[in-house]
Amino acid sequence: MVAHDTPYTVPRSVTSTRIAFFIAGLSLATWAPLIPLAKIRLMADNGTMGMVMLAFGIGSLLMMPLSAVLASRYGCRVVFNIATLVMLMLLPALAILDTPFTLALALFVFGSGIGGMDVVANIHAVHVEKLAGRPIMSGFHALFSIGGIVGSGLVSTLIIYGLTPLVTVSIVMMLVLGLLVITYGGLLNYSESNDSPFFVIPKGIVIILGALCFVAYIMEGSMLDWSGILLTNHSDITANFAGVGYTTFALAMTLGRLLGDRLIKSFGRFNVFLVSSLIATSGIGVVVGGINLFAMICGFFLIGAGLSNIVPILFSAAGRQTTMPTTLAVAAISSIGYSGILLGPAFIGAIAHQTSLRNAFIVIGLLSFSLPLCSYLIRR
Repeated sequence: MVAHDTPYTVPRSVTSTRIAFFIAGLSLATWAPLIPLAKIRLMADNGTMGMVMLAFGIGSLLMMPLSAVLASRYGCRVVFNIATLVMLMLLPALAILDTPFTLALALFVFGSGIGGMDVVANIHAVHVEKLAGRPIMSGFHALFSIGGIVGSGLVSTLIIYGLTPLVTVSIVMMLVLGLLVITYGGLLNYSESNDSPFFVIPKGIVIILGALCFVAYIMEGSMLDWSGILLTNHSDITANFAGVGYTTFALAMTLGRLLGDRLIKSFGRFNVFLVSSLIATSGIGVVVGGINLFAMICGFFLIGAGLSNIVPILFSAAGRQTTMPTTLAVAAISSIGYSGILLGPAFIGAIAHQTSLRNAFIVIGLLSFSLPLCSYLIRR
């Protein structure tokens, strides 16, 4: 193990970790309001859009284990910054490409950057939480959600007021670059090994944690990829306002995660996980049965509030387990979980193409019941 950090660096590292999560959330959410516009630009049906968005999941999933190995060898600081720069280079392409193949290719590389950012930020957060000696994981994920609110809200607002998608993402790029400069020095120069294997089969509790993360990410991914289209299918709002659903979802995620560390300390991980999973499942039902915009917005809020602390609890558990090295365990859980994002867009798109988008969300709701059913596996 190689670590060049001393206790006095911890406060700065906590701050930089929060900024890193904010950058990741903002970058990911920038794509959400652009999805309905891309669908119109491509003149694509739900099935085609599902296959196009599948490329994002493939890129993310392939990069996750690789970025963990690189972080283990070279440290989180270098890998996070490189992944962010890769993501930024592809943002303009997402705003202008007008064929399914080229957009899918851009989403593949964009997803690779996002996947690398996500894994490395969580690996860094696990190490910083250990150094800090107190529960702070939900707080880190709250900054991811705040980034989601800012990203989706900013992009939606700029588009509503007439800016082109290309100009809009250019503004986002400048914002992210500025934040990247600020956070660089505070990221830990930490590595575990110079000879980490490129592939490790998950085992023991890591498999279970990954499976639960898989379900949570399918639900979260459905909000990112399809909430805007679902809203425009079931209400009178135009595509320019499609980001309202994801913004509401991200706001609820933020509020839940800001309270998460206190709730876990007061009621324990099991109780928080159980109640949260029940709330998220009920939110899917409200969205599916929503007869107007207000009801659907309430459903998005419930889903966000319910999912808010599920993933942070799972990543904290990865840091506490001893079955696998921390870096590889976090990568394994992320990879298994993100396979939900890999399968989710095509899965929802295929069902929507054959039946309806509403029926696709009904299937997601049925799948979400596995979270409360398996909550007994989460220990205090």
